[in-house]
Amino acid sequence: MKTFARTMLAIVGGYVGTSAIIAALAVIAVAAGGMERSEAATLTSMLGFVIYLAVIIWSFADPALLRVALGLGAVSGLSYAVVLLLARAPV
Repeated sequence: MKTFARTMLAIVGGYVGTSAIIAALAVIAVAAGGMERSEAATLTSMLGFVIYLAVIIWSFADPALLRVALGLGAVSGLSYAVVLLLARAPV
């Protein structure tokens, strides 16, 4: 049962966490870096593969499943908060 929970956390939680991180990075690149939106989306999408791989490796390497779940939840929440705050700010 623990292996199934870890696998689901890695796949689903990793996807949600990675999408939140790349959305926040794209918004930051546009707002602070002055990048074009299309370039920021392309760059962060390519970085998303590396981030997703790192999250999957972390979810199986860490012995505490709860720590991984809370870490992914915290990072996802903070990233979505950054997106909501910066997406409404005038550029």
